[in-house]
Order: sequence, then structure tokens, then C-alpha cells
Amino acid sequence: MDSTRHLTASTFLFARFGASWRMCVIAHPRHGSYRRPGGHVLEDQAETPQDAAMRKALEESGYRPRLLPAPLPEGYPHPAVPGPWWTVDIAAGPDSRADGRHLHRDHVFVGVVPLTYEPQGPPALPVRWVDRDALEVLDTPTDTKVLGAHLFDVIGAVARPRTAAAPDEELATELLRRMELDQEVRLLPPASRTPEVMERWQEIDRDNRIWLEQLLAVRGWPGISEVGERAATAVWLFAQHSDPAPDFQLRCRDLLAEAVLAGEADPRHSALLQDRVRIAQGRPQVFGTQLYADEAGELAPAPLWEAEQVDLRRLEVGLEPLEDYLHACRQTAVG
Repeated sequence: MDSTRHLTASTFLFARFGASWRMCVIAHPRHGSYRRPGGHVLEDQAETPQDAAMRKALEESGYRPRLLPAPLPEGYPHPAVPGPWWTVDIAAGPDSRADGRHLHRDHVFVGVVPLTYEPQGPPALPVRWVDRDALEVLDTPTDTKVLGAHLFDVIGAVARPRTAAAPDEELATELLRRMELDQEVRLLPPASRTPEVMERWQEIDRDNRIWLEQLLAVRGWPGISEVGERAATAVWLFAQHSDPAPDFQLRCRDLLAEAVLAGEADPRHSALLQDRVRIAQGRPQVFGTQLYADEAGELAPAPLWEAEQVDLRRLEVGLEPLEDYLHACRQTAVG
């Protein structure tokens, strides 16, 4: 075998589907099996292995991951730093860079995708997201199965912040106070919604949006460990009701998705905000959470992406079947 050694980079790519983690694999046409995204480092262009890992993940899967610090064992004496989690020499057959057998020095990274239904580009290869059980029987190299199984054990902890934020009772109290105002006007019967009430409604939403924008700029998205579940719901509500500021709402969508990855937010809230943003952008929603009154005056879901799979996606994030959701909303509207 040729002693030539080529630098390569690959990424174990994970995402949360509700409470469950899955790993991204691609159907590799040359190998005839599933592989993690990866490829050669462009050394002639001074590309680093980290940059190559990001580039190949985007090219092959359509996703631009956030690379994680190396998931070192508990009590390891040095802090985790950005870089490859694993580096290994692998015997390789002829490919686009060599006519004969040679070596690949593969730099293995670990990354996460916060928004699985928002790829950044079209994938060059067929993509599949597998859970741990599916990985065990997948047609994929043994090292991918062994290392992938280990990562399934630790990815939840690695994706979390190193230390959870300390509880902030003062912030939680303020969030709950503002949420009470948010709901107070929305729960009024339609007959009570005078022009003065609607103006007050808009004022409350605007005040909460400006306040939240300032809060996020200073300390980031408040998670459940910091403010509790009810107050964390308030953070999402203020973002959900920020329709007049689409750029801010889009930023909130991304921050909330990252909070879900870290186990610091409710996946249902993320689904609702993702749908809200997509509808505002003129795109079909993913989870069927956004409704409108049809020609008969009955509540119906706004346009859906791959409607035949919507209940599966709703189940993943903890939402009831779409028909049950519609029934409940229609009953509330009638009541």
C-alpha cells in the first residue's frame, strides 16, 4: 500500500427529535453503504480539518452543524477545546485523490443541528436520521457503529451548557407578570375587544418584545433551569407574539432551538415558533400548529409541508394528533 497519507475530516452529526436523539448518515454511492458526512481536507487551499468537516457536512447532508468541544470523560484534567474528537489512520482504496491504496488520517468531529427541518442547502447525497437501535443494524462501518453508540450515551450531556444557569427568581417573577398581561387581553371574549382593548393588546406585545430583545442581548435565552417551566413558557410566548418584528422572531426561533438541544426548553414551543416563522415567510408549516378560518368559517391548518407525515412529526415533539388539536381549537372557538 502506498505510504501517502491524505488528511480527511468527518462528523458525527446529531439532532433532537423531541426527546430523542438521532444521528445523520448519508448513503454513499461509491461505498454502497451508509457513512457519516466527510471527505478530504483541501490542503492546497490551506483548509483546516475543522473547516473541511463543516464544508463536507453542508455539501453532503445539507446541514451546517455547530461543532461541539471534544466530549472528554468526566473529571478529565484539561478543559474541552474545539477540535477533532478522534484522529485515526484508515486504510483507503483508490479515490479521487489517489489511484491506489493509501492512508486517510481522519479527523473526527461531533456536531449538532438545532433545526432538523431547516437545512441550509440541498444535500448532495440521500440523508437518513437514525436512532441508536437503527444504528446497530445499519449497513455502515464498524467504527461508525461503535463510536456512534458511545456518542448516543453522552450527546445529551455534551450538548448542554457546562454548568446550568443558577435559578433567578426575580427574572421568573417578571416573566410571569408579563405573561399574565399577555394572556389577560387574549382571553377576553370577542365582544369585549373594543378598539381601546386592541390598542392595549398591541402595546403589551410591543412592550414585551422590546423587553425580551434587551434581555436576550444581555444574557441569552433563559432556560428552564434558570426560571422554571412556567416562566420559560412566557419567554416563548413573547417570541411567538412578535410578528411585527420578523427578524427578531427568526432570531428567537434559532435561540429557542438551541435551548431545546440543551434540554432547557420545551420542544413543543420550538415547533410552534418554527411554524409561525414559516407561515410568515410564505412557506408551508411543518407541525400543523398554525390555523386560519377557511371559507366556511371553520378553523383549518395553514398549508402543510408533507402533510401525510405531520402526525409523526407532531408525535416526535410531544404534540397530539392534528385532528385532536383541531377539534380542541374548534371547541374553544365555539365556547
